[in-house]
This record gives sequence, C-alpha cells and structure tokens, in this order.
Amino acid sequence: MIRFIIVLIFLGPALAHADGRYPHQCTGDFDVQINQYNSVRFDDEILLPIKVQAFREGRPCIDSLIFSAVDNGPFKLIGEGGAQLDATLLNTNRKPLPVRTVDGRRSWVVDYNGHQHLNLWLRIDAHRVITAGAYSAALVIQSKDGRQTLVDKVVDLGFYMPAIVSIQVARSHSDAVTGHDGHYQVDLGSLNDGARAEWRLKVFSNSLYDVSIYSEDRALVHEQDTGSRIPYEILFDGSRFPASATYQRSYQQSYSGKRRFNMGVEVEGVKYQRAGRYQDTVYVTVTAR
Repeated sequence: MIRFIIVLIFLGPALAHADGRYPHQCTGDFDVQINQYNSVRFDDEILLPIKVQAFREGRPCIDSLIFSAVDNGPFKLIGEGGAQLDATLLNTNRKPLPVRTVDGRRSWVVDYNGHQHLNLWLRIDAHRVITAGAYSAALVIQSKDGRQTLVDKVVDLGFYMPAIVSIQVARSHSDAVTGHDGHYQVDLGSLNDGARAEWRLKVFSNSLYDVSIYSEDRALVHEQDTGSRIPYEILFDGSRFPASATYQRSYQQSYSGKRRFNMGVEVEGVKYQRAGRYQDTVYVTVTAR
C-alpha cells in the first residue's frame, strides 16, 4: 500500500509588518539615551543631548519619530518651585525641528528613514534668568510607519541649574574708586570730618543670596602706628553702620537676576589724629543659598 501525504501550506499576513516590504518581522522598537541632569552649554545655550537608536529588528519600518509632551499642551520642564521652562527640539546641526499636530498633540516630527541612530538636542528656551535647582519633564516618543504608531514610549528627562552669583563695582561717577576683578581701592584724599565716597555694586544671582560686609581692622589704621585709628561708617542699601559692626542680610532673586546696591563710606573724628596714611580693607561677600 502506498500512501501519499499531502501537506497544504498557506501563508497569510500573521503580523502587520510581515509583508513584502520587510523580509523579517519589524517591530519599530528603539532605545533612548538622555544624559540625565547633565546639560551641555554652547554659546550661552543650555542643551540636553538626546540619542535615539533603533534596534536592528525595528529599524526598517520606522519612517518618522514623533516627540511631544504627555498632555496636549506645549512641552515644558517644571522646576522644584513650580517654575516652568519652554524647550525646543533641535536636529543634529542644532536647527529647530518642525512642529506639527499629530494625534491631537503639538509635536516635533523627525524623519528617521532607516538611520541607525539620531543625535538630537533639547534646547532650554529661557526668557528670563533660570532659577537654580532641578528641572524635569516627561517626553512621549513614538515611532511611526506612515500614520501607524509602532512603539510608544515615555521617557523622563531633566537637568540641574547650579546657583550662580557674581559681584562687581559698577562704573563710578567718582574718581575715588578704581580697580577690577574683585579688588577695588577707595581713595578718600586728605581726610577731614565728613569725608565721604560713594559707588554702586552690581550683583547677579539666580537664587536667594546673602550679603555680608565686614571690616578687617574695624577702623582706618595708621600704616606706621597701628594704635592710631580713625572710626568710620559704612553705607549700604540704605543702611548705615560703624566699621566695627558686621552687616548681614538676605535678598530675594530679582526677575532679571540683577540688582544694584548703593555703597559708600563716611569718616568722622579726624581732628587731632596723627598725620599719615590710614587704610582698612572691607570685604563684601555674596553667597548663594
């Protein structure tokens, strides 16, 4: 007896992407790498590097990547105190990517076209000074084949803005103040009662900060006879205090981060003092909090 075994084989579209365009199953899957809390600066821009790399089995069927916020609004990073920062997605050449409405969301659209990987940048668009602290957001990334969504991922990203402070003497209308780079000299000339010099300090800070002022010798001291001392007063931000005291005060960050302070010194009790040169060193310190 001879038997014939006939096996019928029928090939059908078992998977959405197992068609003639792709010889193997194509998943559209990809990996995202974000240098979390480590920003890169180019020409005063704050950029977050984003690397997207498709897996081997996901690469052939991806023709575009869609980046958007979790909600339907514009993408924003949120700070610890509730501050919000806008951002723009840039291509490899740091040019803004087009914004379109995809599936009801304002989105950035990136043509993928089978690339092995893409290096993108998220630029922080600061319309004001960025307050010190940590900022974070969730970013939705989709791979698409035409209009069909292949893979949908939500990734967390963020960066940390360090506290920045600086202080310098503004250009003074008084010839008594000279110097630069944190070291300044105030020449009161020939001392007499009521001798006075004034100038302005420029402070920049992107956080709360403390200002402290103190005198090294607590008075003007004769350069050859340390026992000869002339008391004087320090003027700062509307306050007046003797050089023997220490000034300490906290300040809020301004909208622009910049603030000017009036400062000066005034000398009294010069009569009957020994002739000669008197000097003192005053320290003004600004500390971020």
